[in-house]
Parts: sequence; structure tokens; C-alpha cells
Amino acid sequence: MTDEDALTKWRAAHAEALTLAQRLRATVAIFRRYAGELKYHPQAGVEGHIGQDLLDAAARLRELLSAINALTARWDEEASWLRTRDAQMPIEEIQQGHAAAREAARLTRAAMQIFEQAVLHPETAALDAPYGHSAPRRVHPGAQCTWVAERAEGLAIELSSVTLRKETLLLALQTS
Repeated sequence: MTDEDALTKWRAAHAEALTLAQRLRATVAIFRRYAGELKYHPQAGVEGHIGQDLLDAAARLRELLSAINALTARWDEEASWLRTRDAQMPIEEIQQGHAAAREAARLTRAAMQIFEQAVLHPETAALDAPYGHSAPRRVHPGAQCTWVAERAEGLAIELSSVTLRKETLLLALQTS
């Protein structure tokens, strides 16, 4: 593979990463809207209507996380390629960005797992007293929507920033 082919390949990966970040931001808006609408009632579970748009947003977020996971799996290869282009290239900042984006993706996946339990499959409890043995142990579904939105938003920011740093490095390589 020539350097020009590799450059084209990584530029396409950068465009894909920025597109995924933009799609994450659009999905976050739906979670944010439901954050203010859903409540938890211990004896009935989730109070408020869980619309198809929230279910679609949850499915879309899972798809986006899978696509981001596939993208991040190629980052080590890209870092190696950058090192072969210039051994003195300051790649530590890029590697820190990769680590931050991977951690943000992990946190978003964890928030989604809790979201699915708290919102899509809520527990109910018979209350025997405000702090009795049957007191609810569940996360408030509106709060869980907020957590998913914050984690996904953080992932979009990390993904965008590391991608833009890499694109800046590629531009510097081309001009040198």
C-alpha cells in the first residue's frame, strides 16, 4: 500500500468518525427529551410514555457503539502508520485521545446497559414504608436518560477531538 493509499484510507476513517460523532449528538437529543418526561413509581415501574422514538434511539445508539468499536479497533494500526511516516512525530497526545475515547465508549455502553434495565425492564416494589425492606432500588428512568445522554455526548466530543487532532497531523505531514 502506498502512502497516498494509506492517507486516503485514514482520511476516510476520520470522516467516518466525525459522522458517527454527529449521529451520536442527534441521538442524544431524544434521550435528553425523555429525561424530563419519565418518572419512576415504585409500584407501577416507569411512569410516562416510552415512545417508539426512544426505543429507536436506544437501538441506534447500540449500532453507533458497535460502529465506533470497529473504528477504534483500527486506531493502533493508524498510530503505527503515523510513526512510520515520522518517527519524531508527537503521537502521545493522539494516544491519550484514543484512550479517552475508548473510555468514553466503555462508559456509554455501561450507561446503556443500566438504561435497558431501568427503563425498558423496570422493577416494581411493594412499599411497606419509605425505607422498608421493599424500598425501590432502581435508578430513576429520567435520570438514567440523562446519564446516557451525558456519556454519549462525552463520547462524541472525545471522538471528534481526537479525529481533528489526527487530521491536523496529516495536514502537517502533507505540507512538510
